[in-house]
Amino acid sequence: MDIQGTAAGDAAIVRKVSETVTTAKEPSKNLVSQPSKWLKRLFKGMAIMTALGLTSLAAAQSNLVMNGSSVYADLGKDQFAAALYLETQQQNPGITHSMQGQKRMEVRVLNNYSKRRWFNLWMQSISINNSRETFSDSAQDLITLMQAPKSAPKRGDFIEYLSSPDRGTSMRFNGTELVAGLPSEVFALLLNTWIGAIPPTTSFKNEILGKQSNPEAVALLKTVTTDPQRVSLAASWILPPEPAAVAERLTERATTVKSVISVNPKAKLAAVATTANIGTKPIATQGQSEEQNKEQSAAVKLIADTDNAGSKSGSLAKASVETVAADSEINADIEDEVDFSITEALAMRDYTPLVVQKIYKKISYPSRAIDRGLEGTVRMSIVVSKSGALKKVIVAQKSRHSILNKAAIKATERAAPFPELPAALNTDHFEITVPITFKLK
Repeated sequence: MDIQGTAAGDAAIVRKVSETVTTAKEPSKNLVSQPSKWLKRLFKGMAIMTALGLTSLAAAQSNLVMNGSSVYADLGKDQFAAALYLETQQQNPGITHSMQGQKRMEVRVLNNYSKRRWFNLWMQSISINNSRETFSDSAQDLITLMQAPKSAPKRGDFIEYLSSPDRGTSMRFNGTELVAGLPSEVFALLLNTWIGAIPPTTSFKNEILGKQSNPEAVALLKTVTTDPQRVSLAASWILPPEPAAVAERLTERATTVKSVISVNPKAKLAAVATTANIGTKPIATQGQSEEQNKEQSAAVKLIADTDNAGSKSGSLAKASVETVAADSEINADIEDEVDFSITEALAMRDYTPLVVQKIYKKISYPSRAIDRGLEGTVRMSIVVSKSGALKKVIVAQKSRHSILNKAAIKATERAAPFPELPAALNTDHFEITVPITFKLK
């Protein structure tokens, strides 16, 4: 791709767009009488300028190479395929974090999720793989990231988390950028859920780092496609309101362009990017206290490497069949609407490690498994009552060896009861997934 040639052509378009926007600062009587045409021209100009701002980023991201890919499975089903892209392949997790340049995490959803389940999946994993300090600093940004999609993830959805030295952390949902300009530390927190001290499984971490290959994951990323209606739905989340509605307000109030734009703040098509570099704040265990590091090291020694739109979507005057279907899907998601708060996120961050650590302290590596050289990861799904009692325990992902599966169940049962749920969680029960890896030195 000839970026210099493209830039020259883009400059001419930018000048044209600038002229359009400048002219629109003081709309003529003709424009006020026909606001829909004027708004279309204005928003078209904004869209072009936004697209041009993303040109260099798209070019840089297209040059990334797949570092590794894996499949996250739970309760006997494949939940999503994952891939990490870097400028150069790297197998060391520490170096992967500290590397400057473009990075991208890709997720191809393979099973339907609720918003709550998707939120818990990420927040719990972030909680046990990062210090409280780094989590707290980015809590609001994480919530912004999780709340950006107005629909819960469905099979076929394609989610990308991107890191750029110039634009920080951004997120695309089915091809539409919903968030941009978050600090780069946010991407580091997300990446730690895959390659941190306690990933979903040791094999998942090794595959993402390129130490092991997973052809199935590569195939799923390529063959599972996104429903076109879901693509249209994601795009509708950043569209301006119906021109007729804005025209009515224009006629009634004789507003200026500035007032018109303020009518719908969501019309802003891309957040202003801030410059941030990975490494400006500690990541992983670097931000933890010496005592926290000792506790985590003890656990690792035992199990080594344990691993809305409130109203209907604002469609334009000419609603297509896809848009109508998208509106129906939004309505279907209303019951799943979840209001995430910083207080709840921090409460989850503080409570999750307490449960994990208590289970780890009860783990006993079966002597027969040691004698036979058996290793593997067991991921437990447990439900804790408000009082801290263990309500349910399920093996979400079994290892190949039943003796290890039984050992993980026993450790979980012996660890109960757990601390009482924090009031900030505002729930009668708490579901958590705990990965337990048995690995011989």
